Amino acid sequence: MTKRSFADKVALVTGGGGRFGRVMCQALAQRGCKLIVGDCDLTAARDTAARTAGLALGLDVTDPAMWLNAASSARDLFGPLDYVFHCAQLTADPTDAEGMGRLWATHLSSLEIAQQTCGADLTATGGIHILFVSGAAWQPDPARPLWSAAEAAKRSWHRAQLTGSSTVKGALIAYDVPPHPSRKTADDEIAAATLWALSRGDSQAFVPGGFGVKGFCQKASQ
Repeated sequence: MTKRSFADKVALVTGGGGRFGRVMCQALAQRGCKLIVGDCDLTAARDTAARTAGLALGLDVTDPAMWLNAASSARDLFGPLDYVFHCAQLTADPTDAEGMGRLWATHLSSLEIAQQTCGADLTATGGIHILFVSGAAWQPDPARPLWSAAEAAKRSWHRAQLTGSSTVKGALIAYDVPPHPSRKTADDEIAAATLWALSRGDSQAFVPGGFGVKGFCQKASQ
């Protein structure tokens, strides 16, 4: 995958008013990205937009009309989209296989809608979708939580890529696997490591907890 930059690029962040979405918006803004902050809670989206010089929009990720409005608004204000960060629905991670299945079904259906509505812009810019999965929230194999959560996510991701109607590129970020059950990687570390991996051109990144972004970058480069 081609190495990527963020300066003067246009990014749509779903769930941008949530805890993780807000941190991702701030990390992108610090790198010079132009932001569309989408969230079903418009007040929260506006708060994030005010902090990042972005445009706040109401966005339910299951509503095609809202996706069309987001893509059109981005194009009118900044230009065609370069990135779509799917950060919605990360505030209540599932804890079992059934819940994970429901979450992935929602993720993948919203991804398909996003590809249909934003695909022309992303194809024109060589853009990319970025999805996240929390390994700490769902550990089908407690002995190898990162591996098992990431492998489950990769299977769903690749199945979606094979069956999807679009050729828009995507990246999968598995994150939040702590050294202790009660500890999670900080949101700003996940965001920084995600953008570092994307800048390298990686299509998959695994962000383990316990040693921070510097350690992650050193590990990933070995």
